[in-house]
Amino acid sequence: MTLARVTIAPRRSVALFALLAILMVIASYVVIVALAAACVYLPYLALTSTTNLQVLILFLGGIAAAGAMLWSLVPRREKFEAPGLLISRSGHPALFAELEDIAGSLDEPVPGEVYLIGQVNAFVSDRGGLLGFGSRRILAIGLPLLSLLTVSEFRGVLAHEFAHYYSGDTRMGPWVHRTQSAMIRSFQNIGSLRDVGRIGILQAMLQLVTLILKWNFLFFLRVINFVSRKKEFRADELACLVASRESVLQSLKKIHGGAMAWQPFWSTEVVPVLQLGYIAPFGDGFARFLAAPQIAEQVARGIEKELAEGKTNPYDTHPPLRDRIAAIQKMAAESQDRREEPAVSLLSDPESAELQWIESVNPNLPKGGLKRVNWADVGSTVTIPAWTSAVAELAPVLGENTVESLSQTVKDLAAIGSRIPNPKGMLLAPEQRKQRAKHLLTMALGLAMLERGWQLEAQPGNFFLYRGSEKVDVFQLMEELTDGKIGQETWNGRCQELGITGACLCSRPAEKPVETQPMPDGYSSEKASETRKLMG
Repeated sequence: MTLARVTIAPRRSVALFALLAILMVIASYVVIVALAAACVYLPYLALTSTTNLQVLILFLGGIAAAGAMLWSLVPRREKFEAPGLLISRSGHPALFAELEDIAGSLDEPVPGEVYLIGQVNAFVSDRGGLLGFGSRRILAIGLPLLSLLTVSEFRGVLAHEFAHYYSGDTRMGPWVHRTQSAMIRSFQNIGSLRDVGRIGILQAMLQLVTLILKWNFLFFLRVINFVSRKKEFRADELACLVASRESVLQSLKKIHGGAMAWQPFWSTEVVPVLQLGYIAPFGDGFARFLAAPQIAEQVARGIEKELAEGKTNPYDTHPPLRDRIAAIQKMAAESQDRREEPAVSLLSDPESAELQWIESVNPNLPKGGLKRVNWADVGSTVTIPAWTSAVAELAPVLGENTVESLSQTVKDLAAIGSRIPNPKGMLLAPEQRKQRAKHLLTMALGLAMLERGWQLEAQPGNFFLYRGSEKVDVFQLMEELTDGKIGQETWNGRCQELGITGACLCSRPAEKPVETQPMPDGYSSEKASETRKLMG
């Protein structure tokens, strides 16, 4: 379906807010220049009326401070770094057809560069050039975003982003960003001067300069972010005209919930699989994760809390969800044909795009080094072999203890952790060692149960051992043992119920050790060894 070009009523407030942003940029530079002039001129006046060493030091220090501030204002050409995986029209024609449709409805050109990023987010920007001149338009689309939304809801997101182009927000963005960078450099340069000398009168002057710079910076942020929030309301309004009010409402709620769940999903579900040299389709996995009952319930509560209690922070760039929802609900409903298929269907080959993105954000990962695996096979193909390899490697740490000894063994996690070698190139803190020891015992307990007829369910958001209709969260069970909630007598009875009495915590050596892969930059695997209490 081709969207018709929308008729947009002009708003005088849009121009006024843009003017306010421009005035704040100019005023911020004027304040710094005036402050630099004062640092030189006032000591100079004192020096002409009286000559002593302290006034001379103040004058020389003022010249240095002024030079530091003025140097901070000199524009820097910033090197553009791609935010994600660059994709092409030929590779994903359906996605680019949607982009052209949305762009045409607002009479805006399609950005020259479109990227896939690993965030529950989308953004547009003008990047490169100097002070906005010679810049180019880019659009970044979150891969997890595509798994959350329908095509109609995704149109609402795209329409919101293109509305920023339409309103000229991205043209002002480079000026605001460079002004903010200049102010930060001023702080840093003055801070460097304060570290050079400890002369009292000079320190007092630099402290006063720092205080004025701080007030100027905070006022700048409050005003600029106030303008930014107003622009978000305007972009929501235009998005409703293009893609329908209902699509925008639903996309906002889903994005808010998805943003809450994405990092726990990535850390606990995707990273452990990647570490072991495999890749499961994480878009599909994220959808499964959000559909898991306990996760869906927590996400729903989080959204309800935000709608009930969300408040505006003067330093936020976006209004709270409750205010955006309230503003959209006041708008007239626009009728649009709805497309309910998943937005990820707009990608020609989602799984290949995910693999290419992983490789693009982690240059150290060998090309083709990851093996594909379905989520249904993660337990048998990835998790159980990894447990077996880890427990076999650390069998001397476990000794010949049986599962019944766990209620006593967990009391000495520090000693167990001290016997586990540090990861290569790392020196772990005592608490980290204890967590590794607990994870080792959890894996050993899980293997003991598997050897006695239990099976593993390792789906996103659902990780447990089962036997018939019985289900056991082995990580939660270990937490209860560690916290002392289960005594020895109770634990002996529990072992009988589970059918693992007498089972050894040690394991036969794995036929082939499982090798780990370097992780994507910016992500930690530490959370992967924790329990599946993901959102708490």
